[in-house]
Amino acid sequence: MNRWSIRVQLGDTARVDRSPRLLALRLCGQDHALESGREYLLGTSRDCDLRLPASAAARHACLVVADSTVTVRAHDGAVRHNGVAVTAPMPVGVGDVLVFGDGLAEAIVVPDDGTASLVPIPELRLAAGERHVREAAQALLRQDPALARREAARRSAPWFTVSLLLHAAALLAFVWLFPTQPVSGDAPTTVGIDFGPVPLPDQAPPTPLPEVLPEPEVAPEPLASDPAPATAEIEPPTLEMPTATPSLDRLDDLAATRPTRADNAPEPTMPTDLASLGSGGFRKTVAELRQSGLEVVFVFDSTGSMSSTIDDTKATIVQMLTVLRALVPDARVGLVTFRDSGKRESYLVREVPLGLDPWRTSNFVQNVTAEGGGDRPEDVRAGLRAAFAQKWRAGARRVVVLAGDAPPHENDRLRIAQEVRSFAADGRSFVHALVTSPDRAGDDTHRAFTEIAREGKGTCEGLDTKDRVLQRVLALAFGREFDRDLANVLQAAEADAARVDVRALDLVRRGGPDLTRELRQNPVPMTVCNALVRRPRRVVVEQLVTMLGAADTPSHTRQALAGVLQRVLKLPAPPVDPVGDTAPPSRELDRLRRLARDLPD
Repeated sequence: MNRWSIRVQLGDTARVDRSPRLLALRLCGQDHALESGREYLLGTSRDCDLRLPASAAARHACLVVADSTVTVRAHDGAVRHNGVAVTAPMPVGVGDVLVFGDGLAEAIVVPDDGTASLVPIPELRLAAGERHVREAAQALLRQDPALARREAARRSAPWFTVSLLLHAAALLAFVWLFPTQPVSGDAPTTVGIDFGPVPLPDQAPPTPLPEVLPEPEVAPEPLASDPAPATAEIEPPTLEMPTATPSLDRLDDLAATRPTRADNAPEPTMPTDLASLGSGGFRKTVAELRQSGLEVVFVFDSTGSMSSTIDDTKATIVQMLTVLRALVPDARVGLVTFRDSGKRESYLVREVPLGLDPWRTSNFVQNVTAEGGGDRPEDVRAGLRAAFAQKWRAGARRVVVLAGDAPPHENDRLRIAQEVRSFAADGRSFVHALVTSPDRAGDDTHRAFTEIAREGKGTCEGLDTKDRVLQRVLALAFGREFDRDLANVLQAAEADAARVDVRALDLVRRGGPDLTRELRQNPVPMTVCNALVRRPRRVVVEQLVTMLGAADTPSHTRQALAGVLQRVLKLPAPPVDPVGDTAPPSRELDRLRRLARDLPD
C-alpha cells in the first residue's frame, strides 16, 4: 500500500550559514519553503496549508518548524512516526518517516537552496480569491453599462430579497418532502443547484478560478512587513498576492469569514494602519500634520562621551523613520552632528539635509563615531546654526531637537539665545533639548539646555542610557501629551516588523528583473528590504552589488542597497557616502562580492 510519508533529511552540516538552516518540503516533485516560526496544517480542508489526498481528514496533522527542527502533532487523523502512533507532539529527526492515513504520495524535508516556492497564508489566499471574483464581476459590469444599470436596479429593489428568501424556503421544503431515491440500490442521484449568476446569451461563461494549492509556510521578518498570497490557485514559484494592504474595515469583514485554524495555532496577522492607532487627540494631530507638513532636524553631539546615545540612534533610526513616514508620509528629517573647533577634531559639523529618504538618513548615522572632545564645552552653536540654515518648507511644523551632555561655550550663550528666539518667532517652529547622561552632565549643561528650550518654546528633558533617544525625539515632534500613543504605535510597528511578507520573500528568492524594478521604486518598499536582510542569497546579493555600482541606479535605490548590504554582510558602515551619494569604486565592489561568497546559494 502506498502511504503518505515525510522523510526528514538535513543537508551539509559543514557549511556555516549566517542564519538558521533553511528547510523545504519536497511534495509531488515541488519544493515548498519551510520557515522557522510557522505551523503547517495538513489535511483536505481549504484552510489547510498543505492539501492531503481525499482519504485524509479535514485537518489531519500539523508540522511545527523552529530553526532547523520539525515537530509533528496529530489532529483529527492517525499519524505514525517510525511505525509508532503519534499521541503527543513528537520531534521528527533525520530519516524519520511520518505516515498520514492511507495517502498516495511521499513528502521529504530537504535543505532549501533558495529555489523553493513560498506557502501562502490560508486566510490571505481566501481573501485574494474573493478579490478576484469581485474584480471579474466589476470588469463585466464595466464592459456592459446596461447590465450594470440592471444589476444596480435589481439589488436596490426590495422585492428581490423577499423573492430570494421565498424561493429558498420553497426549495428546502421540496427537498424535505421529496427526498431523492437511490438508483439501482447503490449510489444516490444528486441534483446540483447553482445560485450564481447566469451567463448572458451572447457571453461565454466566466473562466473558473484555479484552486489554491497550499504549500508550507514562512517565518517572521527583521524590519517590517505586509500581506501574503491568496485563494486563486498559484503555480509555483510565482505567487499571487494582494497588491495593497487591506484597510482595517476590510480586516473586520475578513474576520467574520476567516476559517478556524486547528487547535491553538496562532493566526497570521496583517500590517497595522499606524495612523489609526492612539487617542482621538493623537489622530487629530496626525491628520493636521499630514495637511501642514512636519520637518524634524536632530542635532547631536558626537564627542567621545556620546557613544551610547549614538549607538542607540544607529540601532533604532530605520524603525523610527518608518514610523514617522507611516504617520506623516511627506515628513522630512535632517541630521546634524557637531563636535568642537580644534586641531584634534576631524570635523566641526557634519550634516545630511532635510529629506524624505530614510535610508540616506540612516546611512549618515551609521558613519558617525563618538570621538574627540577633551575640554568640557562643545560648539553647540555651530550645530544649531546648521539646523536653522536648513531649507525648511513654508507652512510646515518645524522641530529642532538638540541632544548632548556638555554645555556650549560661555561666550556663545547670548548669541545662541538670540538665534533660537529668531527661529521660533513664527509660532510653528520649536527647539527642544535632551540632556544625555543627566547625572553626569553637570548643572551648567542643564542650565544652558533649559535656556535654549525656553527660548525655542520647547521643553528640556533628561535622557537616561536606557531611554530610546529617537522615541523621545518623536514624542517631542508630535507633543509630549502623546507619549502613550506613540508607545502604542511603536509597539505595533515592532509587531509589523516581525511579520511575513510572502510576496517580498518570493521576489527576493527569484531575484532578476522583477527585483530590480521593485528596488527602483521611490521609496523602496521596506518589506523588500526586510526580505533581503532576512533571506540573503549569494546570487541575489551579487545582483545588489552590481546595482550599487551602476551609474544609472537612482540615488534613493543606492542608499537602500547600501543599508541592506551593511546588514547582510555585517559591514561596520554602509558602502556609500550618504552625502556625496556616489557609487563605490570598483575595488570596493569586488570586496563586497567576495564577502557575498559566504552566503547560501
